Amino acid sequence: MNCRLPMRYLAALWLFLIAVPGLAETPRWEFSLEKGGLQSFDRQATAVWMKQQGVLFLTPEWVLVYQVNRTARQAELGQRGASGGAGNFFLSLKVLSAQDGRVIKSMNLPTSASLSHVLATRGGSFLVRTGNMLYLYSPAFEQLAARELPLAKEAPNEDWQVRVSPAGEKVVLFHEQVFTTAEILPDNSVLHDGKAKVDVLILNAETLAQERAFTLSHTLPFWAPGDEVLISSNPAHSYTDGQVGTLNFNGEWSPLTANFLLDRTFCRYNMTTASEERVVLLGCETFTVMSMTGERLYSRHDARYVFVSALAAGSYLAVQCDRYRMEQIGLNGGGSLGTRVDRIEVFDLDTRQRRLSVPIRGDVAYYDVSPQGALAIVDGGSLHLYAADSHH
Repeated sequence: MNCRLPMRYLAALWLFLIAVPGLAETPRWEFSLEKGGLQSFDRQATAVWMKQQGVLFLTPEWVLVYQVNRTARQAELGQRGASGGAGNFFLSLKVLSAQDGRVIKSMNLPTSASLSHVLATRGGSFLVRTGNMLYLYSPAFEQLAARELPLAKEAPNEDWQVRVSPAGEKVVLFHEQVFTTAEILPDNSVLHDGKAKVDVLILNAETLAQERAFTLSHTLPFWAPGDEVLISSNPAHSYTDGQVGTLNFNGEWSPLTANFLLDRTFCRYNMTTASEERVVLLGCETFTVMSMTGERLYSRHDARYVFVSALAAGSYLAVQCDRYRMEQIGLNGGGSLGTRVDRIEVFDLDTRQRRLSVPIRGDVAYYDVSPQGALAIVDGGSLHLYAADSHH
C-alpha cells in the first residue's frame, strides 16, 4: 500500500507515529533456527520455494515450524515423484514443546520448487502439502491418507487452495481454473465478468474422504472456511462488490448483514473466520469482530497501524500490525507513505483486553496463537514463544 503525499503534511504525522506504546514482553523460550538445521526466515527470497515456511500450533503443547530447503547436491535427472519434485528440495519440519522449546520430532519430506504448506486439523493431526500432493498425518507422525491435487492444464491460470475449518473437522479444497480475468475500469465499472471454473471440495479432516462438492462459475476475491458454511464474497461476480455472505456446502450464497455501521476506512475490508461463531473484518487502521448473526462483538481503531492479517484460536485473536513509514521521493519534497511490519498483538475477545504486544525486528513475521493465548513468532533466525501471562 502506498499513497503519495507532500513531505510537509507527513512531518507532523511522523512525529505522532514515532513513539508506539506497548506491553513489555519476555519470551518463555527461544529456539535458534540455524542450530535446528533451518535457515533464517528473513532469507532473500529469489524463488518461490524460498517463501514456503511457517509456524503453527498442532496442539496447545506442540509448536511446529517448517521450511523448504534445497539439497546440498543436485539430484540426478529422473522421474518426478508424487510431490512433483525430483529430489532437489525437501520440506523440513520441527515439532517443539510449547513448554520449553525442546525438539520432539524432526521430519524431512521430499517436495517440489512450488508450493509447500502445513496445516493443523485437530487433536495433533496435521496436513502437509508438497507440490501436487496432500498428506494427512496422525499425532504419532504416521501418514494416514493422501490425496492428489491434479492440474487439468486447460486454463492459463490454475491453482489449488487448501484450508481447514476453525474446529479442524473439515478440509476445504478450491480448484480454480481462470480462463479469462474480469476487466474493471478505474471507476469500478465492469467490462465483463471473466470466465472461470472453481470446483469446491469439502473433505472429512480425519480421512480426507470427500463429503460434499459444488462448482462456481467465478473466482472468489476472499473466502474463509467455517465448520458448516464458507464465509465469502459474492460468487455471482469474479470481482468483489463489497458484500460478505455465507456459502453453504451446496453452493448456495446468502448475504451477511451487519446490525451496525462499519468504521470508515480508506481501503476495502478483508475478512477471516475467528471461530465457529466469529468473523474478523480487517480494514487498514481498524478491525471488527462480529458474530455470524451480524452483531458487533469487539472492535479496535488505531491510526498508527494497518491491520493486515489475523489468526484466532479459542477466545484469542492475534493481529499483525504494520507501521506507517515515510520515504522521500526525489528532490522536490514529495514523499511516499508506506508500511512495514511492526508488531503482533494478541487480544482476549471474552474480556476485550489486549494481552500481548510483541515488536518485530525483521521484515516479515510468521506467527500463530493457541487457544490458551500463547503466541509463537518466527522473527528472522529465531522462534520465540510468549505466554499471555508473560508480562514483566
